[in-house]
Amino acid sequence: MAEFDFDAHLSRLYAEPPPFQDAERFATQVGARLDRGWAIRRLLIGAAGVVAGLIAAAQIVGARFAADVQSVSKEGMASLNHEMAQGMDRLSQVMTTPASAETLWLAAALAAVALAFGMTRAMEEF
Repeated sequence: MAEFDFDAHLSRLYAEPPPFQDAERFATQVGARLDRGWAIRRLLIGAAGVVAGLIAAAQIVGARFAADVQSVSKEGMASLNHEMAQGMDRLSQVMTTPASAETLWLAAALAAVALAFGMTRAMEEF
């Protein structure tokens, strides 16, 4: 019977690896690498979501929205077309200012990235 106890004790001793001198530092480094990887993944997933949302919105607006509004009311559509024309005129005035279209797209992209960073921070807090 003593041999079984000795064998069990011996197998438990060999089942646990000896602790290394720098085990805590190693665990900290591995944790930091894992956290860095998740931040990049979150950023890429957020950017993909923004792009997909913009594509979906363009598809919805382009596919049936204008046709449905026109079928509801021709007068309302004429008014909407007039408002859209005025809006496009204003947009063209903005585009012809010294700030180029690339600058406006860059500002929109930076705003989307800032929104993505804010969302990841908010998710970490909760």
